[in-house]
Amino acid sequence: MALTSPGALFRQALKDESPLQIIGAINANHALLAKRAGYRAIYLSVANLASGFSWGAVPRLGHEDELLSQVRQVTEACTLPLVVDLATGFGARAAQVQRTVRGLIQAGAAAC
Repeated sequence: MALTSPGALFRQALKDESPLQIIGAINANHALLAKRAGYRAIYLSVANLASGFSWGAVPRLGHEDELLSQVRQVTEACTLPLVVDLATGFGARAAQVQRTVRGLIQAGAAAC
């Protein structure tokens, strides 16, 4: 069986379902419930994730590791492609954004 990248799974879901319904999942359990319900993709909102932790509603530098840890937990538990909403970002410099995006790719996110 050939392995398929998260991005390829996401692109296929976009082709197969128009418009693609993507439901929020902030942890692995939510991701598995979404899969059981028949969703083809899930998203993790950084703002929603942050509100569930002590770091407040807006992520700051230093909390990127917590985000990547949560992304890994979700992607290891569930095969649905995961889109991560980074609207609030993790720094103003290009190098900081690049580090975050590379981390998401390594953690198994399909898109951001």
